[in-house]
Amino acid sequence: MQTETLLEDLGLSKTEARVYLCLLEQSPLAAGTIADLTGTSRSSVYLILRSLVDKGLVDAGAGYNSRYQPAAPDRALAGLLARGRDELREREKRVETALPDLMKLFQDNAGSDGEIVEILRTPKLVGERFDRLHAAAEHTVDFVVREPVQLGGTNQAELDALGRGVRARAVYDRAVMGNASIARNIDAWVEAGEQARVYDGELPMKFAVFDSHTVVMPLFTPGVSGVVAIIVRSRELAGALGFLFQTLWERSSPLGRGGPP
Repeated sequence: MQTETLLEDLGLSKTEARVYLCLLEQSPLAAGTIADLTGTSRSSVYLILRSLVDKGLVDAGAGYNSRYQPAAPDRALAGLLARGRDELREREKRVETALPDLMKLFQDNAGSDGEIVEILRTPKLVGERFDRLHAAAEHTVDFVVREPVQLGGTNQAELDALGRGVRARAVYDRAVMGNASIARNIDAWVEAGEQARVYDGELPMKFAVFDSHTVVMPLFTPGVSGVVAIIVRSRELAGALGFLFQTLWERSSPLGRGGPP
């Protein structure tokens, strides 16, 4: 029944809800009678009634042969809600206490991931990993941007990283500057602190390097579907692509507000 489900949602067990509703329908009742009416074993009915008394849903007289009656629903349900709020606050405190240690475990593991190469097979997963790498970045993010562009929003992950003091540099090829998502947001990125340059030609590849140790590289292979990007955690590869990035950076023109030079 719907009321029984509501009581269960408020924290009662199915048997506790059934016993409370039984007492609302007819009371006061002895424990044995309650057991018979609700199909509860006599060995457990006293435990159920004691739990309901502790929760403020049932009032009981003194003595072994006492009879039980329900608390008024407005008082009983208000008590259950208050109890739930108290338990939620206690859980929140426990989460706040445990969160720093859990984050440290996560960050330590992310920094020394045993998976040197990770293959990302969907655009959604690429976007999630890209945002997570931005969130974990501590010092630098360098990326080379050419078509195709998957970005569709404001790239809030980069803006957040810039706000934390992470240095972000980007080299765009001239063709990609006509992409709608780039044109719509580039001024905001530059204003937020992104250092941007435009390469006068077609860039050879597309990649991003995070903190000189992690590389994200989309893979575009004609006739092959499924593999969208790879993440490689290697300082050697990151160093080589960092050298390529620096070369492209020096051969590109600074981009200010208002578009390409």
